[in-house]
Amino acid sequence: MPITLETLFSAAPYVAELAGHHEKWFTATRGMQPDEVCRQLIAEVEDAADKAATEAELRASLRGTKGRFALIAAVAEVSGAWATETATAALSDFADATIDAALDFLVREAAAANLIAVDREARPARQSGLAILALGKLGGRELNYSSDIDLAAFYDAARARLSKPGEAPRFYEKLVRRMTALIAERDSNGYVFRTDLRLRPDPGSTPVAISAEAALTYYEARGQNWERAAWIKARAAAGDIEGGEAFLGQMAPFIWRKHLDFATIADIQAMKRQINAARKVGGERAFGHNVKLGRGGIREIEFFAQTQQLIAGGREPALRCRSTVRALEQLARHRFIETAAAEILTSAYWFLRAVENRLQMRRDEQTHEMPDTEAGIAPVAALMGFAQVEEFAARYRGTVEMVIDNYAELFADEASLASDAGDLVFTGDHDDPATLETLRRLGFRAPEAASKTIRKWHYGGYAATRADLARQHLTELVPGLLDTLAATGNADEALSRLDTFLGKLPAGVQLFALLRNAPPLRRHFIDLLSSAPRLTEQVLRRVHVVDALIDPEFYGHLPTRAELEHRIDSFLGEARGFEDLISRARIMGQEQMFLTSVGLIAGTIAPERAGAQFATIAEILLARVVEGVRSQMARTHGEVKGARVALLAFGKLASREMTATSDLDLILLYDAPKGADFSDGRRGLETPHYFARLTQRLVAALSAPTAEGVLYTTDMRLRPSGNTGPLAASLAGFVAYQVEHAWTWEHLALTRARVVLADAGMGQEIEAAIEGLLSAPRDRAKTIADAVEMRDRMARDRKPKNDFDLKLVPGGLIDLEFIAQAAQLLYREEIAAPGAAPVKVLERLGATGVLPEGARLAQIHRTFTAILQLMSACLVDPLDLEAWTGGFRDLLLRAAYAPDIDRLKADLEAMRGEVREAFGRFLPGKG
Repeated sequence: MPITLETLFSAAPYVAELAGHHEKWFTATRGMQPDEVCRQLIAEVEDAADKAATEAELRASLRGTKGRFALIAAVAEVSGAWATETATAALSDFADATIDAALDFLVREAAAANLIAVDREARPARQSGLAILALGKLGGRELNYSSDIDLAAFYDAARARLSKPGEAPRFYEKLVRRMTALIAERDSNGYVFRTDLRLRPDPGSTPVAISAEAALTYYEARGQNWERAAWIKARAAAGDIEGGEAFLGQMAPFIWRKHLDFATIADIQAMKRQINAARKVGGERAFGHNVKLGRGGIREIEFFAQTQQLIAGGREPALRCRSTVRALEQLARHRFIETAAAEILTSAYWFLRAVENRLQMRRDEQTHEMPDTEAGIAPVAALMGFAQVEEFAARYRGTVEMVIDNYAELFADEASLASDAGDLVFTGDHDDPATLETLRRLGFRAPEAASKTIRKWHYGGYAATRADLARQHLTELVPGLLDTLAATGNADEALSRLDTFLGKLPAGVQLFALLRNAPPLRRHFIDLLSSAPRLTEQVLRRVHVVDALIDPEFYGHLPTRAELEHRIDSFLGEARGFEDLISRARIMGQEQMFLTSVGLIAGTIAPERAGAQFATIAEILLARVVEGVRSQMARTHGEVKGARVALLAFGKLASREMTATSDLDLILLYDAPKGADFSDGRRGLETPHYFARLTQRLVAALSAPTAEGVLYTTDMRLRPSGNTGPLAASLAGFVAYQVEHAWTWEHLALTRARVVLADAGMGQEIEAAIEGLLSAPRDRAKTIADAVEMRDRMARDRKPKNDFDLKLVPGGLIDLEFIAQAAQLLYREEIAAPGAAPVKVLERLGATGVLPEGARLAQIHRTFTAILQLMSACLVDPLDLEAWTGGFRDLLLRAAYAPDIDRLKADLEAMRGEVREAFGRFLPGKG
């Protein structure tokens, strides 16, 4: 229903009063667009500080302009000229301008008293060193019609020219108190904005203006989750904007954690319960409902978004939105919530915000309570465009119910000590009979032992369960955990493995909170305990590697290279210095390798794809670490002008067949122009020494143990002259060595070498040089004899440990790789697959008829690789067969489609026989 001015003025006495007070102005602006009128009013405010001779004049000016702005905002929103989103943004912009005007006046006044020096060409507020940060609705540019404004004031005296820097605390506190009074105090002209400064650190014992340094110290040492939630919306709104933005940049690590933090959910749930208890908010009704704090109200939508922002925003910068609706949009875009949920909550949010604005514009009251009578609601319904109160009430109730439904999915009611199977009680010294019966129904053969184990957890029997918060999470986790254990088919053994794990876990709060809030993860986690001791050890050392499994895309989507680059760059881009970069690289590398390993175990990632994914992770991280090392090197030793650098990879990285534990086989090559003999830094080095030092630093950055572990072990032995040669080789020297001095085995290794990083043009030059080397005529008989001799030497020097040492056993992967590499030297033109992985070369040998059984050998290669991938991902010592768990044996048999270990051994022996026979024919002379 169209809303006329008569309807507006009748339903909103405050707006009618404003129209009467500003009648001439209102009449004069009737033909103008609201946007144009608002721009004029904001411009008036921006000029007010210059025009006012006294503080009293400024007070009157700001209050008069606020009245006109409130009038036009109400008319524009209720008439439909503005959406509520537009109105809230306009009110926020006006509030920013008001704060700046007050500061401009006060700083200019302080400058006149010689307390601070300012340049006339720039705004005084910008030179004050005082940053005014907006939080809450103002921070998100979604200010209510009659809202107070949540502000925090931080100063950096070094950014201002104070005449007495030692008195900075007193100067800034007085400045903020006067600014607040100028805006918030009521006088005969009313007020501008109510102001709330209580969101600063420890407001009961700190001044209203705090130094930025002190604030950062507080948040780093004592900041709470509720404060993290509040700071999501923080925005530098006025004053020293540049200083404020710098402060927010320093606050980012506090707000957006490097690791996912599921303990946050419990805190926010508690906050919500406290709000409900304190305000006694009602249920899903219209009459008397609190539109902000009631069930299904605005706060629940904000909590819905903010909780997930806090949990995942440290890893996904796109989630760091101040606006609630933008956050919902990004959560849907990145698959943290369903698109339908985002659309429902967005629609509900703006409907409820529209209702809130109309409640407040009626009498300029900071209220969120719906009237509790039909007569009371009628004006609100009219302002919302509804002809009938019941029609509005039905829409309101429907909106609130949709919010409740979506909110309940994220914030489920508190778990009880019960299961669908029956009671689960683990208190007291004796077993509860009903609980024992429930455990029997769940599949526990020894329910008394299971009950005793779980009681031990609850009584803090392990370090991981001693903290009160850990036991709280565990209490609510147990029912779902027992269901998961029962689903394994051997609940007693699964519980025993979990108990052993908890006995080694140093702390349990984060893991229990995470498992409690991520049901799909529980199943994967129990599977890990059963089949993957190596991954279990990783969790024990660094529980946060499990964060990777929370990514909603994990369960059905392997990240592409572009997606991985985005994640890694976003995470590493926030590094505060080189050491933090190295730490972050290790965190991201471990988590992505962990995720890929779990996908391999779960069967969602094929072994061949896992090998390629491990290699992609390594390449991306390698490139970022190299960039960091080169920047650090340049700060001390400068650069060799015009020089270029490349990394040439060999082995599994080169062929994209890495496992979870693969080393990086690399050579660093450089190319310096003639005459570039030294680097240009303050501590210049000779060019060969410079690049040798660069290589040393790169190896240390990748391989040195830190608190976050090791990123990759590196092997540089394939460089010219091996360990006796320089760490870095010039491109010309490398090519000359390969032509004049390299052994056949070095050319065999070169057949699958690949440039993984290079400065402009250098990669193509290296590839062309390698192709020239490998395509050159060679003595076929000598090549075969050298290859056979090399394989025989390896067989003598590196004995396989057992039949599952599928790399070294006769007829294993080494033999298959020798066939493929020798074929690249002997039949390069026929195969026409330069740089291809061994399995692809074997396929080409079969397709071209050079080796008819090539396709079969490729199939065997894939089988061996799949087994080795699982062994590397799951086991601490893959070749210690005595340490293989029953869970790993079951996993291996499932992956190999074998009924038992004896049959698997027999199948593998038959395959090795095929490989040995093919090797003997292809490379005759093998002893």
